[in-house]
Amino acid sequence: MKKTSLALALLAGLLLPVAALADDPAWEFTSTGSAFNNGTGYSLGEVFTVNQNIDVDFLGYYAGVGGLPSSLTEDHGVAIYDAAGNLVTSSVVNSSSGFSDFENFAFNPVSTVELFAGQTYVIDGASGFVDPYAFDDNGFSTIAPITLLGDNWTVGNGDSFTGTGVIGDVSDGYWGPNFGFSTPSPTPEPSSLLLLGSGLVGLAGMLRHKLKA
Repeated sequence: MKKTSLALALLAGLLLPVAALADDPAWEFTSTGSAFNNGTGYSLGEVFTVNQNIDVDFLGYYAGVGGLPSSLTEDHGVAIYDAAGNLVTSSVVNSSSGFSDFENFAFNPVSTVELFAGQTYVIDGASGFVDPYAFDDNGFSTIAPITLLGDNWTVGNGDSFTGTGVIGDVSDGYWGPNFGFSTPSPTPEPSSLLLLGSGLVGLAGMLRHKLKA
């Protein structure tokens, strides 16, 4: 009976979906060159592509060293748009946000949305008039599979679509919004699951037969 139970347990384990990778911020830097707010109010945008499908489940905004939400004094709307300007997901990051990357960004969880390989997207964030945004940072890096094309902005405090045109380059851009993502779990094809299940059920039957013999 132990061998039969083992075979059935193996079947159940193999039919479970593979766990997704842990969430990562889309980009990060080791230290901030400058952090300020000139009091004008902007929609700060970052233009990027993804090299494989990813699941976005957090939206974030720059919160200073340590990324502590408590350092934020304003509401910062953050939104991701596709290249045509269609809204993909949005949230408001503020002092009540419950997550930090312990580097530079505070995050809110959002309902998971999938971004597709080869597509261009824009993330925009409301700068506010007081809370600083980062500029001319050091040790900047993006997390694979994201390719950051550069940043853009428009006057007017909001998370409105700023377009896919790049104004500033990656090395000295203005950093406000960010997002957290994971890699989607692969979904086995139904035919593969049926074949696997049939084989293991057959194995369990053979074990029962041997135990009865």
